[in-house]
Amino acid sequence: MRFPSTSIRMTDDYGDNRVVSRRSFVRIAGTASAVGVAGCLGGSDSSDTFTLGAIHPLSGDAAEMGSRFQDIVSAGVQAVNEGASDLEPLAGAEGEGLPGQDGTEVEVLWADHQGSSDVARSEAESMVLDDGVDVLLGSYYSGTTEVVSQVAQREGVPHICGTAIGEGLTERDLDWFWQVPPHTGVKGESMFEFADGMNEQHDAGLETVSIIHQDGTFGTEVANSMQRVVEESDFELALDTISYSAQSVNSLSTEIRNIEQAGADIIVHAANVRDAVIMLEDMQTEDYYPELMLTPGSAYLDPSLLEESVSDYVFSGSDFAHDMFEVHPPMGAYNSYSEEESGTPFDGSSIYAWGEFFTAIAAADRAESLSSDDLRASLNSMSAEPYVAGLPYPVEFDDNGYNQEAFSFVVQSEDSQLETVWPFDQAQDDAMTYPVPSWDER
Repeated sequence: MRFPSTSIRMTDDYGDNRVVSRRSFVRIAGTASAVGVAGCLGGSDSSDTFTLGAIHPLSGDAAEMGSRFQDIVSAGVQAVNEGASDLEPLAGAEGEGLPGQDGTEVEVLWADHQGSSDVARSEAESMVLDDGVDVLLGSYYSGTTEVVSQVAQREGVPHICGTAIGEGLTERDLDWFWQVPPHTGVKGESMFEFADGMNEQHDAGLETVSIIHQDGTFGTEVANSMQRVVEESDFELALDTISYSAQSVNSLSTEIRNIEQAGADIIVHAANVRDAVIMLEDMQTEDYYPELMLTPGSAYLDPSLLEESVSDYVFSGSDFAHDMFEVHPPMGAYNSYSEEESGTPFDGSSIYAWGEFFTAIAAADRAESLSSDDLRASLNSMSAEPYVAGLPYPVEFDDNGYNQEAFSFVVQSEDSQLETVWPFDQAQDDAMTYPVPSWDER
């Protein structure tokens, strides 16, 4: 859903005109879709409601992804408020409302940070100070997540992040921030364990790596994490890390030729969707492909990119695969429920929003009360088994607020599908295509 940058004037049932800000209008739309409440501005004053403030990109290049986040979370809200006992062991789904909080209902208010850290800070402050949200969620980009967590720290409100994977996010001495998914360092370790396994089991002969990234906070964090992992492994960097401006890049042909000349066996690319497409299309134009295109996910898991034929055969670190439901049946049940109730199935990005939401639900359901201090205590002591927080791995936070049980597997894309290829014992026999076909063989 797209929203104009100007204020939107709405008319209520009594004919009065109200000027509603962009943020508030987005939140009304999000809340209406999530809990069936329309025309209710701001958080609930009632103790009968557990209110979450989700700050995500809902416009611009990430609008489609943000819309999927809203759909997925709306299904989650419905599961908690209306009950979905067939989704056990999913937190909060066994009754109507939060069972551990006497049936307290859940609502989610949405704000669009527009990819701007300044906007994200303003939205977080407004949600906490004006709307009185109990927990903040978000916010996908590392830069916006950083400033939202600073507001949470200052105001003493829990901030649960399930959608940003920067390795340094929990290394900032924060008491009110928890990161659920595997960060870029864990993803990198999984990716290069896979590459090691390819050498051992498939005699791949992989030795050298090239790291290329967009120069934003996310890309830089990924590059730093990947460089550390490579330096601690048996692999070597074929050339210095390459960066470029994601906002202005129109071609990566020069960078690709430099990588080819350096003889890199593996390319690690941290990108947004637009520059991921540019990278793959330019590799096709240059008639070049490395032994492995190995990415930390994100853009390379986006459904819009998977629809492009050039995305076939890319390997990525991921928490999601289309075949994961055979290995993790509860995840299949959750996916079916989301698709039936919201029209949106899981994908490599939206599964993070599902886990983000249900980590908050798991914490609230087991807390002594819904006060900020009790929610923090619940998060700090959480030891959720797989599937309870909506994810295929457990959730248990270390002293820095990082989920030390988070795990990333490796998938390969083909025909718009993501198939598990590592750990090898979780992969189907015919899941992996290797060696990767050249462009003229596809």
